[in-house]
Amino acid sequence: MDVSHFGLRVRDLDKSKSFYEALGFAEVKRLTVPDEMAAGLLGLAPPIGFEAVYLQNAGVVLQLLTFSGYPAPNEAERDMVSAGLTHVSIAVDDIAEAQAAVQGAGGTVVADPGGGYACMVRDPDGQLLELVHSRVRPVPRG
Repeated sequence: MDVSHFGLRVRDLDKSKSFYEALGFAEVKRLTVPDEMAAGLLGLAPPIGFEAVYLQNAGVVLQLLTFSGYPAPNEAERDMVSAGLTHVSIAVDDIAEAQAAVQGAGGTVVADPGGGYACMVRDPDGQLLELVHSRVRPVPRG
């Protein structure tokens, strides 16, 4: 058994796709799921309008998904103290360069302790991401 992918609900597939491509992900698949199938899987009533883009970076697959029939509500931003997924960590070779890519693609830098080791950013939908320098990643790439 292994991890298939991580799903991330977004408001605009193409905008979010561009953001994650700026951080080294590449599109590997795009699909639309018929409402009948999506309803059975998600427990939502049609019309659903399920669309997804799958992006890959090394062995990690990120699914960006949206439901045109269920616009994403405005919610409080995720933080580090709430239960559940707090952030996604992306290893980069240059923190400053990655911060510039984040800002150029519609994200924001929210915390940077300096030193070029790590920082926290948000994607265009507010998802919290940690950029960690590849030389200090907690688990070396195996």
